[in-house]
Amino acid sequence: MLSQADVAQKAGVSIMTVSRVINGAGNVRPQTREKVLKAIKELSYYPNAAARALNRNRANVLEVIIPHEDYFFSSEYFSELIFGIEKVVHDSDYNLIFNTYDPGKEADYAALYKQRKVDGLLIVAPAGSDRTIVRLHEESVPVVLINGRVEGLEVSFVDVDNVAGAFIAVEYIYDLGHRRIGIITGNLLVVNAQHRLKGYLDFLSKRGVRESEELIYRGNWSEESGYAGFSYFMSLKNPPSAIFCSNDLMAIGAIRAAVDLGVAIPEAVSIVGYDDIRLSSFIIPRLTTIHQPIDLVGKTAVEMLLQLLRGEEGGPRQVVLQTELIIRRSCETP
Repeated sequence: MLSQADVAQKAGVSIMTVSRVINGAGNVRPQTREKVLKAIKELSYYPNAAARALNRNRANVLEVIIPHEDYFFSSEYFSELIFGIEKVVHDSDYNLIFNTYDPGKEADYAALYKQRKVDGLLIVAPAGSDRTIVRLHEESVPVVLINGRVEGLEVSFVDVDNVAGAFIAVEYIYDLGHRRIGIITGNLLVVNAQHRLKGYLDFLSKRGVRESEELIYRGNWSEESGYAGFSYFMSLKNPPSAIFCSNDLMAIGAIRAAVDLGVAIPEAVSIVGYDDIRLSSFIIPRLTTIHQPIDLVGKTAVEMLLQLLRGEEGGPRQVVLQTELIIRRSCETP
């Protein structure tokens, strides 16, 4: 097995100099650094990550924690989010590991951090009342929340304006002439699902449309819940003429249910999704949806976490990105 001594011999420098280059020390002349890096490349030498972590008092690992059910169901959303995260991590000296949690139970997010196996946490879609996030804040654990927040808590997060996004979606349907509008929610333990429901209700309130409990179907982000939600709405004595689905996968499930039930989309029922995943522009009919910059959310969250770890951030940053209505073919006038 190759060692730093082999690199030192090939580069014609001391072992200490090789160690300084590997650990990013600044007191090495540029020409010497280049010689060492060239020797490392030619020998295909990989430094001992565990030894480096011990020496620098860090693991060089970031942990991404996701809901074990909801976001694995939303596989395309998750892959786009991870692509944004990976683009930034690839250019750093950190690695990624992934862990999961059950949104319905308290989780010990900081277990690996306390064991010094990771340096910071990216938590995707935490529950809005999660006491574990409060404890992370109290214990000064480096953490950035993605697509979620704990109201009133000064913790860094990156999210989109889900209330405004849902409001825009329902407004678009209403302006087409629809008056009986249903919603298939996401998992209401999660803040962004709560906010999308709030946007729906805020619009109805603004226009003086009476809220109806039978027009609110509680989904869980999956295609199956979109299918079940659409089937439920069609079983009503007076079904809605339009449905807002809180993500694209549920909208796709709803369209599949419409096909099976012989309901024409958009002629009989209009459908709007949320997220603008790649698949939404390939299904038939192509899905009208709310675009959120998924990869930018991931990218921004990692940049914020790296700033925290470098000590560059003076306090928590809370970034809310904007959404956009993408009009395709799944809606028309009733």
